[in-house]
Amino acid sequence: MSAAMPLSSKTNHHAEREIHTCVISLAGNPDTNEQIKKVEHFCGLYNAMNQEEKKRAIYQHLTGHLPPVSVNEAKALALSERPLTGRALGEVAQRQNGEIAAYRAAVNAWFADCDNNWEHIIPQETLVLHYRWQNEHAARFVAKVNGVVTHTALTYFENQRRHQRHTGTRWLIIDKKNHRHALTLPVTANVHFHDSLNFYYQHQDGNERIYNFMGQPLMKVNCSPETSLAAILSHEVDRKEYEKLQSTLLREQGDAGSAIALNQRCYAADALWQQERLNGQVINKSDAVADVSFYHAIVISDSVTYISDTSVEGEESLTITKIILTREDKISAFAARLTATLGRDPTQDEVEERVARFGIDSR
Repeated sequence: MSAAMPLSSKTNHHAEREIHTCVISLAGNPDTNEQIKKVEHFCGLYNAMNQEEKKRAIYQHLTGHLPPVSVNEAKALALSERPLTGRALGEVAQRQNGEIAAYRAAVNAWFADCDNNWEHIIPQETLVLHYRWQNEHAARFVAKVNGVVTHTALTYFENQRRHQRHTGTRWLIIDKKNHRHALTLPVTANVHFHDSLNFYYQHQDGNERIYNFMGQPLMKVNCSPETSLAAILSHEVDRKEYEKLQSTLLREQGDAGSAIALNQRCYAADALWQQERLNGQVINKSDAVADVSFYHAIVISDSVTYISDTSVEGEESLTITKIILTREDKISAFAARLTATLGRDPTQDEVEERVARFGIDSR
């Protein structure tokens, strides 16, 4: 197989699910513009919305404030009313650029007090590949492919309140300030290695400290000081199990719909997340943005793409797999989000009303 020509194929998985694959040889130097463009086309990069576009779509949905037309549309509209000189058209363009800039400023101002953060519906670690071999050209190429897949992955705004105290994804980070000194720390007799997680912990000066397996210290962040080490480890173990199950659903069963729904079912089972959402208060702007952003991400996404390594005729290669989302997948994702936000299973009418609001036919 030529390094310049990826092999693309289409297959049917169980339940008539449509799955596309793209296999690229990593022999020689696969890191070419031609290869990257083929990956971008396969992953639908040019159809993916960037974060600013997503913010404007969320803003429009929640406020009803429609964006101004483009400069070219404004020119065409002006010319349809009467003939204009080049100078007059330039003035039309200048005014329209001013309206567009004002609209974008209004969007940014509206989001200024909205405490949200971008979240992946399926963790990036499940979607990307870490290259471990010796071909530097292949390593650079795989890194670029990872970037394309991550950019086109299902992402949405999630309320950051839950990160402030308990979420496992943000509890443990490397303390890079002490990075160099930490690498030389000895592993002493009072070290405890965790059975399921890639770090160990020990008692020092009456305090429990956590290290990864390279000896780098990890910190408790975005959680209250009284949060116990046992609670952190328990939450991390639960998160790892969730990621394993989601990866199995996606990679082994090709069930992207259930993998997406599992993401929200975990929120439904999260007692603190439920407490913050259902404490009798009116849903705030951050909650509303998170909800609309999730639904919008599902509506505009046609597939879930991930990459893995494989062997074709003994050659090192990279396989990109794209699972096409069905209407049923999207309805299932909507129902799972409603379960999380309502704290109960939604009725059929509630699901139908929500999907219809975002333009999906549930019949």
